[in-house]
This record gives sequence, structure tokens and C-alpha cells, in this order.
Amino acid sequence: MRDDGSSGRDVSNGLILPHSDKKAARPPDGRSYEAEMTATSLPALSAAFLMSMYFRSYFGVVGPALTAELGLSPQQYGWLASAFFASFSILQIPVGMSFDRWGVRFPMAAMMACGAAGAALIALTPGYQAAIMGQILIGVGCAPIFMGVLFYVGRTNSPAKAGRLAATVSGIGSMGALISASPLSWFVEVFGWRSACWAAASAMAASAIAVCVALGKTPSAASEAPAAEHRRSIVPLLYLVPICMTLSLGGTFRNAWAAPYVTSVFGTHTAIGEILTAISIVGIVTSVVLPAVLARVEGRRIVIFAYVAGVICAVMLSAGPDGSFPAACAGLSLLYAMGNVHPLIMTEAQARIPSHMRGIALGVLNTLVFLGVSVASVVFGQIAGLSLAPTTTYRLIFAATGLALAIALLSYVIVPRSDRTPRAHTDNSRQDAATRANSATGSD
Repeated sequence: MRDDGSSGRDVSNGLILPHSDKKAARPPDGRSYEAEMTATSLPALSAAFLMSMYFRSYFGVVGPALTAELGLSPQQYGWLASAFFASFSILQIPVGMSFDRWGVRFPMAAMMACGAAGAALIALTPGYQAAIMGQILIGVGCAPIFMGVLFYVGRTNSPAKAGRLAATVSGIGSMGALISASPLSWFVEVFGWRSACWAAASAMAASAIAVCVALGKTPSAASEAPAAEHRRSIVPLLYLVPICMTLSLGGTFRNAWAAPYVTSVFGTHTAIGEILTAISIVGIVTSVVLPAVLARVEGRRIVIFAYVAGVICAVMLSAGPDGSFPAACAGLSLLYAMGNVHPLIMTEAQARIPSHMRGIALGVLNTLVFLGVSVASVVFGQIAGLSLAPTTTYRLIFAATGLALAIALLSYVIVPRSDRTPRAHTDNSRQDAATRANSATGSD
């Protein structure tokens, strides 16, 4: 503990603490990190995440028109659709390492600028090669956004506040998925797919500028972590591996398996577009409501409740996949809405990650989320390839889903609560010790 010699404040572990204040550390200008985050950064992060959600599903609307105009084959269409997700997932760990080294603002803004360039390249594309390069660049632009949100709010806010802010950004940004549906279809029909790509490129560029201007400097790891923390490992995060692997199981149904399920079991006359829109709306509504719930309910309880609900839905769908069409739609919607606990899981992880490894650890966990989607798709495909009756096929698929969710829930619940949130206790204890030491110094 040392005194700064001018303001009557103590400096401990690189953090300036008032003499008798146990509140969270503040920046040098006296503003709270929470106030800075809410006032200047939240809108920029929300707009960035909206663009990421838009680009994740925009190709389903733009892609067919692009393919028809350029005369591409179905195989080329498939490669174009997957190029975004390939570059997105591959970059998660390198992005985390860049955040650890340089903070969030400049790496995120620079990569988003690459995404804007990719959208512009697609708008100008004369053929397949330029189009796939554009898709790769868009993946580069979106790769740092969600992790950047988690990293930034986690480093500038208390864990509880960070969870609420991340959920708020997720709720606002999820509107991008709706924009890329019916509104984008109308825009493409009226103005053309190239104009749609130009508009998206302009919006992405504006969002990158907003991130660069609005985000403050991320507190450095050196200023947050004592020397002892550098000896900590990420081994205690292993209990989150099954959770991360299953976070997007519901999204797998929404993006790939919902349509085959309802058409093969309930008939080809089923209105797929309306079903997928309803599933998306349920996901958005739950995402928007989540921050208000977090103000009253502990995040861990919400995660447990979501997974219990998911297991129940999967078991019920497995027991009667052809029982009731409304029940099937409700079950698919709830499975999809489960993914909204993603920010809560990552916020919990940050409370256990050594400060100097926070970026790379989040990158690993986010990579596991994408890996889980890939594994689930392969397993579901293998089950579907058994040439069983449709009802039997989806009975097995939903049974596998329920089993995976149950294993993840069990791994999450059996870890003692005291082992989950040591950082909050440690930080409070450290501040209490700092206050006591400061009082003793003052009495001398």
C-alpha cells in the first residue's frame, strides 16, 4: 500500500482507492467505470452486435439472388454460406489474444473495418472468387464483436453489472436477426442484392467508427491483477466445457433441423417461414427481458432454470415428436431461447479467469460453442442417415439433445457454489484489506 502524496488516496495493486470507500475502483478522472460504460460505450457495442447478428443470417436472403445472377452451383453456394462461419470460428482464439495484448477498442474497430470491406467486395463481386473472399472478410469483421462485448463489460464493471450489460447488448443486437429476414427480403426485391450489400457495408463502417470513438481504453491486466494472480490457471473453467458445447443446440434446430423436422413429421404443407419467424421472436423477447430478470434473480439460477427447461422440452419432444404441432413449435422456441444464457456463462467464466488470460480463455470457450454446433450437426446427420421412420429419427435426435443438455446441467450443478465465484469474494476481501491498511496508516 502506498499513498499518492497529493489526493489523500491510496494506491493498491495499481488501483486507486478512496480512504474509506469500498466501492469499485474508478478511472483517474473520478468517473465510475459503470457510468462510462453506460453513457458512451453501450450504444456502440449494441450497434456492433446488431451488425454481427445481421451478417450471421443475411446470406440466406442475399445468397440465392447472388447465386442466380452469378450462375453459381449449389456446391459453390454451400462454400459461400460456410466461409463466414469458418473465418469467424477460426479467429476466436487469436482475437482473444489480441484483446489481452491491446485491449478491445482498436482490434475490434480494425476487424470490423475489414468486415465492411468484405460487404463492399460482395456488392462489387464479378464472380465466385471475389464473393468468397468477401464472405471471409465479413467473418473477420464479426469475429471480435460478441467477445469484445463480454471482454469490455467484464473489465470495466463488477460481475453482476457486467452480466446485465452483456444481456442488454445481446437483447438489442438480436434485432439484427429480424432485420436480415423479412425487411431484407423486401429491400432485396425492391433495390437488389448489391444495394443491400452496399447498405450493410456502410452500416458496418459506421459501427466500426463508433466503436473506435466511443469505447474507452480497456483497463490493462497489469493494473488489475496482483502478481499472485499470474500463477492462476484456467483449469477451474473445465466444468463449463459441457455447457459451452451445448449452448447453441437450440440454434442448431433453428438454423438447420427445424424445417426438416416439421415437414417430415407434420407434412410439407407446413409454413416454415412463419415457424422460424416465431422461433426468432421468442428468442428476441426472452433476450430483451433477461436484463430485467437479472436485476432480481442470480445469473446462475437463470442458467440452471434454462437448462432444466431445455431438458424437459427435449424429453417431451422425444417422447412424442408427432404429438402436437403447437407443442413442437413451443419446444423448438424454448430450445432456441436457451442460447440467451450465453452472456451469463461467459460473465461467470470471467470471474474465474486470470486477468492476463481473459481474452484467450474467452476465445477458447467461444470456440467450444461453435464446435458444439458442428458436433451436433454431424450427430444429427448420422441419425438421420439411418433411414428410419421420420418419427423414430427425431425421437432419437431429441433424445440425444436431452442427454447432452442433462450432462451439461449436471456438470454445472455439482460444482460447489463457493468454487464458482471466488473472484468477487477475493476482490471484496482485497478492498477490505486495503481499507483497513489505509486506516492504520492514517492513524500513524
